[in-house]
Amino acid sequence: MRVFRKVGKYISIVLLNTAHEVRSFLHRVSGKKILGVRIILIQERHTLLVSHWYAPFVWTLPGGGVKKTETPEQAAIREVSEETGFKVHSLGGLIGTYRGRFNKNETVYVYYTGDFDGSLSLTPNIEIMARSWFDIDNLPDEISPGNQKRIDAYRAGVRDEKGIW
Repeated sequence: MRVFRKVGKYISIVLLNTAHEVRSFLHRVSGKKILGVRIILIQERHTLLVSHWYAPFVWTLPGGGVKKTETPEQAAIREVSEETGFKVHSLGGLIGTYRGRFNKNETVYVYYTGDFDGSLSLTPNIEIMARSWFDIDNLPDEISPGNQKRIDAYRAGVRDEKGIW
């Protein structure tokens, strides 16, 4: 079973990266900028991770794209609501701003907050198949490497970092 999960994780990471790179390529060709967000929800030393239908063997932070009419902060709050069911009242801060590995026009903002309430949506939707709380000091082996780095940065007290995703 462990081998199956490990193989599933790597296949899911390839699927996630492929989806992001196809989107990145299409935007690079058109010259459009890509803005994305991720958010670390913290509750009693636990963080919430989600699993997507198209990459079921890897856990990621909630997040997604920034719409033309919103700020990255507004997008982070909206994405949390859509993917988890929680209502964010305020963001605690910015972990960092990260550029895409292959596309200089791609930027991801990573925020954190403990100021939210509501109920965790347990019903899968068209994008998210699972949501689960994990001890921030004992994350699952199936977490995506980029998201692991951002949670490690949060734990280390990193704020306003600039770098490559």
